[in-house]
Amino acid sequence: MTREELYQSLYSHDTIYLPPHEQRTAALEVALGCSWHKCTFCDFAKDTFRIHPLKKIEHDLEILGKLRPEDTRLFFLGENGFFMSADQLFQIIELSRKYMPKVREYAMYSRIDDILRKTPDELTKLAKEGVQALHIGVESGSDSILEARNKGVTSEQIAKALLRLDKVGIDYYLTVIPGLGGRSFSRLHAIETARLLNRVHPRNIWCLKLKLWEDTPLYKEAKAGTFDEMTPIEILREEYLLLENLTVENCLFEDTTVLDEFTVQGILPNQKGELLRAMKYLLSLAEG
Repeated sequence: MTREELYQSLYSHDTIYLPPHEQRTAALEVALGCSWHKCTFCDFAKDTFRIHPLKKIEHDLEILGKLRPEDTRLFFLGENGFFMSADQLFQIIELSRKYMPKVREYAMYSRIDDILRKTPDELTKLAKEGVQALHIGVESGSDSILEARNKGVTSEQIAKALLRLDKVGIDYYLTVIPGLGGRSFSRLHAIETARLLNRVHPRNIWCLKLKLWEDTPLYKEAKAGTFDEMTPIEILREEYLLLENLTVENCLFEDTTVLDEFTVQGILPNQKGELLRAMKYLLSLAEG
């Protein structure tokens, strides 16, 4: 097999979805689908949830180790790979040391309940074994919006899980979705999300404006007139309010979807003023 064919044999789909800060990280597919798969806005997880057998994971690790022998970081691919038990994760980490001995750090997607199911002792051991970062879709800090979008967790559970990660030294990269509350709850969404983020210590806040995907429950709500979708300008105003109220430290704030064509990025709190000025400038251009 060619090198390209070997790579293709490792993944179930042609496109691999890695977070922006993991684009150069070696990816090992450990699962498919989302363990929850009930969020009303999500069109991302199309596969039935399953964890790959350890035998397949070991087979793929052996191939990946030959393709990328110098890599020092490994991403466990799957919509929420951290769903696996601590014992399952330890087994995969142990195998990775056999086939990719230079790997020292591990990262993956996680849901909040994946974290809460693990004991403080398990989280401590996972951190010591090299689990360095979790990428988590928080989406909103408003309990009413989280409930309406069937996220399956509360803001208090989110804060509890993230503070547990702080204690053991596992970094977390958070995604929030401007526009998720619709026009009626825009201010609530911005203020409550900022309040939640200010309680924790994210390494990164990645804003991705709401996109309504066909065949999702939220899309049907919008078509029925029970969800008032916001315009890109309204979403940027909401994000401006969110940023205005953030007091997080040593955190990269970014949005690659501003007005559907711009990217804003900066370190908080040092570049907060620059980010706000950039958003205000883009708003002035968009509003004419």
